[in-house]
Amino acid sequence: MKLAALLLFVCFCFLQHGKAFSVNKTRGDLIFDEEFNDLDESKWTHYVSGWRSGNWEFQYYRNDRKNSYIKDGVLHIKTSLTADEYGEDFLYSGTLDLWDQGCQESWNIADGCVMTAVGDFIINPIQSAKLISQSKFKFKFGTVEIRAQMPRGDWLWPALWLMPDQKVYGWWPTSGEIDMCETRGSTDLKCNNHYVGIQRAASTLHWGPSSSQNGFHKTHWEKQLDGTDFASEFHLYQMEWTDEGIAFLIDNEILGTVSPPEGGFWELGGFNGDNPWADGTHMAPFDQEFYFILNLAVGGNFFPNGCKNGYGDMPWKCCNVPGSMKSFWEARDDWLPTWNNLQDEESALKIDYIKVWSLA
Repeated sequence: MKLAALLLFVCFCFLQHGKAFSVNKTRGDLIFDEEFNDLDESKWTHYVSGWRSGNWEFQYYRNDRKNSYIKDGVLHIKTSLTADEYGEDFLYSGTLDLWDQGCQESWNIADGCVMTAVGDFIINPIQSAKLISQSKFKFKFGTVEIRAQMPRGDWLWPALWLMPDQKVYGWWPTSGEIDMCETRGSTDLKCNNHYVGIQRAASTLHWGPSSSQNGFHKTHWEKQLDGTDFASEFHLYQMEWTDEGIAFLIDNEILGTVSPPEGGFWELGGFNGDNPWADGTHMAPFDQEFYFILNLAVGGNFFPNGCKNGYGDMPWKCCNVPGSMKSFWEARDDWLPTWNNLQDEESALKIDYIKVWSLA
């Protein structure tokens, strides 16, 4: 999810990389039990920032009950329109100051807290939410189960993922990233005549000695549903993480596993130069504590050029192209109706619970 998005879901397959690794069916103690009866501040922090990140997304994140709320024991994360709150002209000429909303500097980039519209760079037209458990819950190794329903709507990008609590091995992706589930909310998005939208969900590990050397393609797996999609009902997104390997599952079916060889992820990636994980275990960088992130992004580099939706081409150019948010916003007559004009919760990411068990 961070910095370098997957431009395409590479394959949908059930593969193992490295040594043999079997999924452990025995669970230890329940160490995290989030039923979402309320927005528990002892477990979650709302991440507030307008920084567009390395993925050039179109939303800004805030702490507002329009965008994150509990209903019937389910966390809802959904979008709203900046123009509905500040007016259309504000997008083209305004300044959005998030400091008084509790803005956090994103990756030490302070300009994520104050945004001023200049030329092709308009104010982020979408409002959304990101919840993180950093400094409140972190863990290393265990079984994770998240029951969630993905949102339906063009250019929505929901994610259930984890990041390292400490960057022990260095900057992204050297200290790792765990993406339990990512998908695209578009119903009719096709690349080369294959659906790549809400019919598919993916799990991915990001790891490598630098952003230009990311071994994610060896640890990326997908599942495609036939005749239905991941927005139609709740599914179980699961991970088994041990000191020997990692397995991803959806609805108790193994999606993919990885257990690195003796030389660890360095050997698995076939990298050259200095090994940043030399002082870690063979599971490095996935031998440290990670925390949860739950968010709903919009647009950006996760959507590839050359793919078509039901009404035509993507309304902006990937990747990192100035004016992309402006082009997206000005094409809203096409995509906004797929969000049911924000009145229907079908466009919300819904999370019923998150449970983490220690290893038996």
